[in-house]
Amino acid sequence: MRTFIAVGISDEVREKIAQIQAELKKGEPDVKWVEPENLHITLKFLGEVSEDKLPGVIEKTRLAASGISHFRVHIIGLGSFPSLTSPRVVWVGVKEGKNELRNLSERVEGNLSDLGFTKEKREFSAHLTIGRVRSPRKKEKLVKKIEEFANYDVGEFSVDKVVIMESQLSSKGPTYKIAKELELE
Repeated sequence: MRTFIAVGISDEVREKIAQIQAELKKGEPDVKWVEPENLHITLKFLGEVSEDKLPGVIEKTRLAASGISHFRVHIIGLGSFPSLTSPRVVWVGVKEGKNELRNLSERVEGNLSDLGFTKEKREFSAHLTIGRVRSPRKKEKLVKKIEEFANYDVGEFSVDKVVIMESQLSSKGPTYKIAKELELE
């Protein structure tokens, strides 16, 4: 099963992001939008994980989360990877809570490497992916809208748990299922 470790977002932030996506869609860019119910902040993507490895993943993630208290995350602004001139991923950014998310990600990364999962080469960048650009069709309109929302205050929420998610891919897009929720202190 395709598996990843993440933190969820509040319904209020989810709703605001859906409104932003609706604005971006008006320009009719060739983007595969993330369904609002699938929005999350990924701490670590694991890829295919066999069922017999899942208990180890849960235990190592529990250890990574132990001793970490609830914290606030403030979501502000839009951007794109790898750059605004060549957008491939459209994201909303994290203004406050970056350090806490990075710390949690690094702890998860370190613990899961003990199970043979490869550490990321790229530095952790706290963000929520809201769309993936499929082609440059109407890119200029998309870039203009991203610039308009560059400093938009999306909202705040509390992170009180880490979730281990399973992802099933289909022609309609991914469906996520929670394998395990781990409460923060």
